Amino acid sequence: MSRLKKTKYSKSTFEVLTAEEQAEMRTRPRLVEKTSFRAKLNEWFMPTSLLLGFTLAFYLLQVTLSVGWSNPFALLSRSLGVTLENMDNATSFFVEASAAILGIVITVVAIVLQLAAQRYGARLVDLFLADSINRIYFFYMVSALLYAIMTAFSPKEGFFPQYAIETLLFGTLVEIALLAPYFLYMFRFLTPTNLLSAIQESNQEAMKKACAATNQTELRKLQLESGRTIEQVTDTALSATSQMDRNLGLMAINQIREIGMDYLEMKNKLPEEWFAIGPEMFIGISSEFYKEICEKKLWFEAKAFMDMELIYKSSIRTMPDAVSAIAYNIRVLGLEAMKIKDDDLLDLVVQFLNTFIRISLNEKNVRAIFNLFYQYRLLAEEIFIYNPEMSQKILFYFKYYGETCLQQGLFFVMYTAAYDMETMVAAAFDREATNIKELLLIFLGLEDNVDRKKDVFAFTGIRKAQLILATYFYSKGDRELIQLILNDLKSETVEQLTAWRDGLLAVQSRKFWEVTDRGVNLEYIDLEQKKQLKLFYNEFILAHADQFKSS
Repeated sequence: MSRLKKTKYSKSTFEVLTAEEQAEMRTRPRLVEKTSFRAKLNEWFMPTSLLLGFTLAFYLLQVTLSVGWSNPFALLSRSLGVTLENMDNATSFFVEASAAILGIVITVVAIVLQLAAQRYGARLVDLFLADSINRIYFFYMVSALLYAIMTAFSPKEGFFPQYAIETLLFGTLVEIALLAPYFLYMFRFLTPTNLLSAIQESNQEAMKKACAATNQTELRKLQLESGRTIEQVTDTALSATSQMDRNLGLMAINQIREIGMDYLEMKNKLPEEWFAIGPEMFIGISSEFYKEICEKKLWFEAKAFMDMELIYKSSIRTMPDAVSAIAYNIRVLGLEAMKIKDDDLLDLVVQFLNTFIRISLNEKNVRAIFNLFYQYRLLAEEIFIYNPEMSQKILFYFKYYGETCLQQGLFFVMYTAAYDMETMVAAAFDREATNIKELLLIFLGLEDNVDRKKDVFAFTGIRKAQLILATYFYSKGDRELIQLILNDLKSETVEQLTAWRDGLLAVQSRKFWEVTDRGVNLEYIDLEQKKQLKLFYNEFILAHADQFKSS
């Protein structure tokens, strides 16, 4: 267990991965569990047997009531037997029934498939045709029709194929009985959950084939298939966001993550030629960026992130949940990048998180930035030990985007950035980051470009966040880091510092009085930290009032 878990930062907004998220990262269960063979057997065998059994029992009951009790097999042979005289009527019925069944199924499938393809994309047709159940049932229907036609022409004078006719009767009954479970299967297949699962499984199969591929032409085909898999799920998500279908949109976004995780599990097994993708998959990017993602073996990940960017732009105004889902899934992929030690992928994750913030900034969407900062911060807290240099860059990015938003009048973004940066520095301290001083200095420079008179709300939030961090260091006994903060606070008067302290002490409720995405009041500190805040003021501020700016 890390030191962070033992000395958890008492400020309520200091959060790490929940136990559920940690379990998900370890086991990564499928979004859709595969149906077992036994379950599939029950789905087909039980309904078919029930329909045939009920029909046969009811028929025997009616015949028995008409002609009296007899041996069931003898009764069936007598009542259902076909002679040469009535052969034409019987066989023509079988041909017509088989043709009608085939026509009905094709008609229903064509209509339903066309409607579903308009929502989920044209690749749905390929998935439907590639499905083994669909192929088997259509093969059975066509074979039954051909068999019925052949049987109809078989009887001749002196030649009567009794067993063939009985087989045709049984086969036709089974064909009709299978209609119910087949239509049930077809409609289930076309549900969003199963469809997205089928797309994921299709991509998994393509990856496995690519790992063993030796032919360049085959590998090229598999590359395009994998790229189109991402596009298919993206099209589904875009369609869902345009139609305000929240559940389908979130499901598709999560599926992109799962496809990405599948890919990362197999990435090291792929041949070197796999990573040289044709430019037709990336028409809208510069040649420099295209060359970079190929050289760093990131074309698949870049494709997934760029498609997430399309979804992000489409949903930022209409579906806030999709924004949060994209931010969360990008973070999960970033954590996986650290797990497999793929620094280039982690750098790409950070670049796209910055891109999403820029998109939100251009839209002046404070809520989107608020949610992005939260996921970005959680990712940064995991990076402190893994890559100290990158953690400094991320802290700078928070400062940069906070200042940029402040210039556009988005005061709350700078306010949020202050508390997130404070939480990140505290997390870095708990995890014994080697660059804790550098991180702290970046945080202490947050107010340098803030107009304290014009941007009162943001400036006050920054100073309060710095005081909370100083209190935390005080509770941990680190006087050296406290001194750095005190040096930065010397431009403030004791009266102003006291007013900020009193403001922090006055916050009694951990939760804000309105429902927010994070659900907490950023200025809240618990009772123990409030005691530490008072002690810190008495020892370092009130006792050295002459070192601070005069009133």
